[in-house]
Parts: sequence; C-alpha cells; structure tokens
Amino acid sequence: MKKKLLSVILTAVFATTSLTAFGAPVFADDEEDYDEINISWLTTMTLDHAATDPIVEAINAITEPEAGVHVNIVFYDPGTYATQIPMEIQANEKLDLLMYTPIPGSGFQSFYRQGQLLNIREYLEEDGQDALEAVGDLIEGTTGADGGIYGVPSNRTLGSTLYAIMRTDVLEELGLKEKAENMTSWTEFEEILKEVVEKTDYAGIGNSDVNGSVLAVSPYYTGDDSFANNRGFDSLGDTNYLIASDGEGHAESYFGSENYRKEVERAQKWYDEGLIYKDAAVSQEYNINLMKTGAVFSVLSAAELGGEEISESTCGFDLTYTKIADSVCGTDATHKFGFAVPICSTDPEAAVRFLNLLYTNSDINNLLGWGLEGRDWVEKDGEADYPDGVTSDNVVYHMSDYLGNQFITLPWAGSGADFREVQKAYQDELVYSPYMGFVADTDEITNEVTACFGIIEQYRKQLASGSSGDWEKNLDEMNSKLEAAGIDKVVECYQTQLDAWLAAQE
Repeated sequence: MKKKLLSVILTAVFATTSLTAFGAPVFADDEEDYDEINISWLTTMTLDHAATDPIVEAINAITEPEAGVHVNIVFYDPGTYATQIPMEIQANEKLDLLMYTPIPGSGFQSFYRQGQLLNIREYLEEDGQDALEAVGDLIEGTTGADGGIYGVPSNRTLGSTLYAIMRTDVLEELGLKEKAENMTSWTEFEEILKEVVEKTDYAGIGNSDVNGSVLAVSPYYTGDDSFANNRGFDSLGDTNYLIASDGEGHAESYFGSENYRKEVERAQKWYDEGLIYKDAAVSQEYNINLMKTGAVFSVLSAAELGGEEISESTCGFDLTYTKIADSVCGTDATHKFGFAVPICSTDPEAAVRFLNLLYTNSDINNLLGWGLEGRDWVEKDGEADYPDGVTSDNVVYHMSDYLGNQFITLPWAGSGADFREVQKAYQDELVYSPYMGFVADTDEITNEVTACFGIIEQYRKQLASGSSGDWEKNLDEMNSKLEAAGIDKVVECYQTQLDAWLAAQE
C-alpha cells in the first residue's frame, strides 16, 4: 500500500482556514506505508492543534495496524463546514470521507442530489460488513433509486423530543422551577421569560441553530399555544425543510403553512417584548453553547434520550427540561448525521475500511466523542467523566456521542453504566413515521429547490428570530417569491411520489 500525500491545494486550504479548521497530518513513526485518507469532521467548540493532534495520533495507533489506514482529520466549526466542504469537492481536492449534517448545504440530500457522493455499496460489501450490520435497516435511508449506497447513517437513538431547556439555577433563584417543570403552554413560558428578563441580566431565549431559529425549530410544528397540540413532522427526506407532511399522506410547504405563520408571529411578539436574544439572527453561537456563554436563560432544542446529561456536562450547570413536542422518526433521521465518500476521494476503499472501524471500535468512538483519555475524560464505574480538576470550562476537547456508533461509546457521567442498554430498549420501542424509507427523486425539481432555498436564506433568520419588523409583510413577500420560484412544483413532486410509494406499500 502506497502512502498518498496531501495535495498542495489541500495544504493551502488548511492555511487559509486555520482559524476554524485543524488537521495537519500526523504521520506514523515507523517505516511502514499506509493508505492515507483525509476526513472532514464537524465540531461544536473552538479547537486548536494541541487539542486535536493527540487524538488523531491515538486514532492512527488503532487504524494503521488494524486497517492499514492513516487518517488526517480536519476539524471544522459549524459556520465553516457547510461552505468549505462543497468547495473542496468542487475543486476536486483530496477529501476521502465527509460527515453529512443537518446544516443546510452539507446535508445528505444536498451532496447526493448534486452528484457529489460515490456509490460505496461494493466497498461496504467487501470491507464494511460490520458497519452495515451495525446500522441494519437504516441503510435504506441512504440507498439511491439505483440501488447504490451513498452514505452510512450514524448508529444512534433516533427518537428525540423538542424541549424548552432552561437554567435551573435561575429558576430556583426566582422561585419558578415548579412552574417551569409543569408549564403546558407558550403563554406560561412567556410569563417565565418576562420575569427572568426583568430580574436578571440574561436574555430570555436564544437561537437553537445558526439559522436564527428561536421558536420555529424544524422539523416541528410549534404554532399552537398548547404544547399538547404541537408535534414533529416528517420532512420526507428534505433536509432543507421546504417540505412538511401531516402523517395522513399529504405534503405541504413548511414555510407556507399556517403553523409556521403562527411561529413567526409569536417570535416577533416576543422579540418586541425584549424576550428574545437580540443577536439571534446573526449569532454563530447557538443552542447549549449559547447558554454556556451566559448570554441566554433558555433555548428550544431537540434532545435524544440521555441528552440532558451531555448538555449539562457541556454547560457546567444544571438544566431543566420541559417537553414541547415529540418528533416523528422518518427517513430524514438517517440524514442528520452520517458519513459518505465524496467523488473526489482518491481511495474510497481505505475510507470504507476506516468507516468499518468507526462502527465497531469503541476506543475510536470514545476518542472522537469525549477526547483523549486521562486528559479530557476518565472512566468511572462504567461511565466517562471529567478527570479531577477538569470541568466543562477548561476541558480541551469534548464533543458528543451521536457520531459513528453511539451504542459502543461510553455513556457520559450521570447517565448510568447501563445507559446503552436503556437506549437500545428505547430504540426497539420507537414509533416510526409511516413514510420511513421513502426518499423522493428530486432531479426534476433541482432548479426549483435551489431557487426556493435561496429565497428562504434571504428571509428566515429574521423571521425565525422575531427581528424582521413587519413580519406579515416579510412572510407574505417570502411566500410570494417562493410561489414564483416553483414551491408548488416542489410540493407536487413530493406528493406524486409519496402517493406512488404509499400505493406500493399496500
């Protein structure tokens, strides 16, 4: 096996993105040659080489002897990932394995529809059997109409719940904890936020993502005042969330729905009342990390079973979770996080050999999830926990466990040593969308989808954060432009194929 050196172009990319991406090659100390691959990795915290190099070295100590593969991992922040990775593919740079994510522009469907992913079925059947066995039927979500496999979903708990996540210490200080735990409506939540804003220095609620989403969090409908009437929806595989479904065989425009209109109206009202973080539309910090900075009291966020412990370990303080709505587990769940081989890969076989280890080797999962053992975490009674003297404020590296194979990653402290068994039992009881496995062929509407997404990008941050001013005028203007760009054709395409798919299931 010949070692494949990094291209001059990729070296230049590293240099020009040094503030947000890290991953200088870490070569083996011995004289053996290994197949060398480059991997892009999405992170949620600021990193430098001191944090990542020892982790990459430890991974190579496993992959080189076990798979004959030397890995170079480039760590990107969310604001950079969605623009940098498509650029690297288009420039035909050496990138052998990428993460697809829920971030628009770096989603599975975005890469797949642009023809940027390789069919890796042959490689998986030859060198990735263990990865295929680990994900099981989930592989159907990343299987194309031609029968090719274009990605491998992360093996994790797929069911999630939308929560209002609040700082427990603030609730206790204001005597609001019981009210927060038992609130059942947006009206009650608003009352809590008003008291928090009046009596503390915190903004009431912040954005849950880089798109400024405060109350309009896809794929959930949260327009009704009563939490009991809010629900998740199946986006039918559309990671741009242009499309929503009602569970009764109907597709519709999410941004043109009455539910979205109510979400935007409430966001504007709360913003005008001073309850929403003023920088929500432009902030690159979001969700739990925004709470960690001390900027906001609360966020809305979807969390899986065990997410509370992980979030608290990230923040460093206790959190109170109040349920807003349950999700619908559809094909898009397999598109949120996973791995694919881009068409610019020079060694897809080696990429799949690494992928096979990722889904079977717990040490690699612990390294990428929790960091370097002894420095970032230690094992205590079957759980991963911070070493003595290390906290969420000073830990060098700390991510999460939803990438790769969650079920072979040590659970984080507070979850319980048997938490993976609990998660598996939960997964076995999960109720899936009636459209699980449905994937639309959107080739005929590529232009319309691109045009509609461009329009959404012009408006949604302001609308979703409540900072648009005249929300009715702006929302109506956005939807008029969407109609002119072909949103009705997009909905019709999904509806026609969904009808045919449902008929085939009978």
